[in-house]
Amino acid sequence: MAELGKMLSILDGERVEIETFEVPEPGPGQVLIRVNRSQISAGSEKGRFRGASAPDPLTPLGYSERPQGYTTAGRIQALGTGVDGFEVGDRVFALATHRSHVLASPEEKGGDAGMRKAVQHIEFDVTDEQACFSRLGDVALHSLRRAELQADEAVAIFGQGVVGQLIAALASISGAYPIIAVDLDDARLELSRVSGATHTVNASTQNAVEAIESITGGGAECVFHANREAQVLADCVDAACFGGKVVLVGATRGPVEMRLRNLLVREIDIRGSHMVSDVQHRYWKWTTSRDRNAIMRMIASGTLSVDHLISHVVRPEDADEAYQRIVAGPRGWMGVFFAWD
Repeated sequence: MAELGKMLSILDGERVEIETFEVPEPGPGQVLIRVNRSQISAGSEKGRFRGASAPDPLTPLGYSERPQGYTTAGRIQALGTGVDGFEVGDRVFALATHRSHVLASPEEKGGDAGMRKAVQHIEFDVTDEQACFSRLGDVALHSLRRAELQADEAVAIFGQGVVGQLIAALASISGAYPIIAVDLDDARLELSRVSGATHTVNASTQNAVEAIESITGGGAECVFHANREAQVLADCVDAACFGGKVVLVGATRGPVEMRLRNLLVREIDIRGSHMVSDVQHRYWKWTTSRDRNAIMRMIASGTLSVDHLISHVVRPEDADEAYQRIVAGPRGWMGVFFAWD
């Protein structure tokens, strides 16, 4: 009798249910991964939950109507022919949707920015949840590289979800000061202090731009937009100092209405930060897989703390409740994981 696996799918763009599928044998050049944990990326998946997802190119199992997610950790269960560098039992990170079994190729896959690795070894002594943080961690780390952040630069971060928290932590490791976390939720701002923020601003009760100008004496030298709301970009520009930088990190959709005077007069740079190829070249050696390794290394060494960002580890059967909580608003959750073991 064939082994049955489970996966999540969105029905009608409004609810999440579990589908079952027969777990296949890996073909040539493929590995079969038994997943232990998968992590919700709320910024991306919230939009997909509302009906905006595209077909899943990486994990052709189950043929779900709307698969979700792209972050998993587990172990190699079986190998196809011609696979080098992996053994059954190896711990791995994989770019894949929420499911119990993943069929993937360790070879690089085409992505928005070129080639990327779908599977990589977990080389450090980290938990599965910690390994999963390497995915949003590489988003945060890439944004710091795009910002060319320097020690003692004044930083403001609009949005304190997981990515914003990790930006605060990495900015602290980099020696930035002050590090100002901006959000609408006091509980998230309390976590920001643990992550590395030196100052917090609740934008529901304070004028965030005025507060940042007061703390920095004229504006932040580097402002990160780590927020799903596109309109927040206008405040990010207004919060930047003369010659400052604004780095757009959030999975943002929609238009922005803003005054251009500060952008012009203050000579502010706006930089996008999304994803780079996994093919190294002389002008950019910081690949996504290298950044993920760096995040896991920093977690394993104790340099980077992420456990305080784990708010829920739930069964797949409770997925609909988890997504409904996320869609309802930012209060009461942070890092949400599914336990498939």
